[in-house]
Amino acid sequence: MAALTVGWLVGTDPLATLTFNLRDTLLGLIATLPMLLFLVICLMAPTEGLGRIREFLRRTIAPLLNQCRLADLVLLALLAGVCEEVFFRGFIFLAIEPLNPFFAVMVTNLLFGLAHAVTPLYTVIAAFLGLYLTSLLSIDSTPNLLVPIIAHTVYDLIAFLFVIRDYRRHAADSE
Repeated sequence: MAALTVGWLVGTDPLATLTFNLRDTLLGLIATLPMLLFLVICLMAPTEGLGRIREFLRRTIAPLLNQCRLADLVLLALLAGVCEEVFFRGFIFLAIEPLNPFFAVMVTNLLFGLAHAVTPLYTVIAAFLGLYLTSLLSIDSTPNLLVPIIAHTVYDLIAFLFVIRDYRRHAADSE
């Protein structure tokens, strides 16, 4: 809602590039695959920084997600995917891009990373995932916000399921 309000005030419609069609829905689904591959690599990597992220998720977010039904998780993923994409790529990126495309990419994804700053490493990872999502919008000659919305939403839903699975497995191992 903030993106729509501020966009209206400054003359940038965050939904200007949002079009619903089957082609871009499928592109969004396919675009989820590299992000999921990256997620699996992160979950399997035994690094200290990624371990801190997993511990943070187990302590804070996982207990809440574990109480959700699948419908709740779908709604949460949809809310995050739509709202974040409309704000970051539909509003911030598209507002700055006509002035300086490179600066628009940098600012958008720096802010996206900072919005997800739970650990320093997670901030960097989120910024790079944001860069990927921005590329999904800007790579096409007819950009459609639907592509990063779908990719972000599906990624979040599957990531939530991975977090819950890890939480339950870790809880069972602790008993």
